[in-house]
Amino acid sequence: MFPRLLSFFTLHERARIYPFIGFILLLACEPLLASGLTWLGLGTQPTYLLRTLAAVAFLLYYHHHYVEFSVAPTLQQVVISILSGLLVFAIWILPYPEWMGGYIAGDGKALPMDDMADIFWLICRWSGSALVVPVIEELFWRSYLMRRLEHPEFMSVSPAQVGTYAVMVSSVLFAIEHQLWFAGLVAGLVYAWLYRRFKVLWIPVFAHMVTNAVLGAWVVASGQWQYW
Repeated sequence: MFPRLLSFFTLHERARIYPFIGFILLLACEPLLASGLTWLGLGTQPTYLLRTLAAVAFLLYYHHHYVEFSVAPTLQQVVISILSGLLVFAIWILPYPEWMGGYIAGDGKALPMDDMADIFWLICRWSGSALVVPVIEELFWRSYLMRRLEHPEFMSVSPAQVGTYAVMVSSVLFAIEHQLWFAGLVAGLVYAWLYRRFKVLWIPVFAHMVTNAVLGAWVVASGQWQYW
C-alpha cells in the first residue's frame, strides 16, 4: 500500500507534499500524541516540537530537490517581503465577526511561563511557527499546488505564468486551513502575488516568516493566546 502511495506522486511532488502532510497529520493526532507523552511522563508540551522536527526531517531528506531556493532575493525584494509580512500580520489581528472565524478574547489557553523549561517550550513553539511552518507551507501551497493547478508538469511552470484560477483556488484552500479564513485568504493572495511578481520562492517564505514571527511575539506580549 505504502509503495503504491509513493509511486502515485513524482519525486518533486513528494518533496513538497510530505513535509506539509506530515505536519498536518501529527496535528490531527495531537490528542493521541499528547496522551502518549503524558503516559510516558513527558507532559503535553513536546507535541509541537515533535511536529516541527518531523517537518524538518522531511525537509532535510528532500533538500536537494528544492531548486526554487537556489535563486536568492535582492535586498529590495527582501524589504518588500518584510513589509508584506507586516501587512498580513496587521490584517490577521483585525477584529473579525464570528462568521469570519473571529476569536473571542480569553478563549485561548495561555502557555505557562513559570520557569526555564516553560520558556524553552515557548521558544520551540515560536521558532517552529516562524521558521519551519512558512517553509513547508510555501513549498506546498505556492511552489507545488498553485503551479500544479496551472499544469501537471508544475516544475516547468514559471510563477509568472500562473493564472487567476490557480491563484484563487490555492488561496481559497489555504484560507480553509485557518480558522480566520478571510485573513487566510488575504494572506494566500499576498504570498501568491509575491511569488508571481518576483519568481523567487524566498520572497513569500520571508513574508510568511515575518507574519508568523510578529504574530507569535504579539500573542505572548498581549496575552491574546486565542491567535495561537
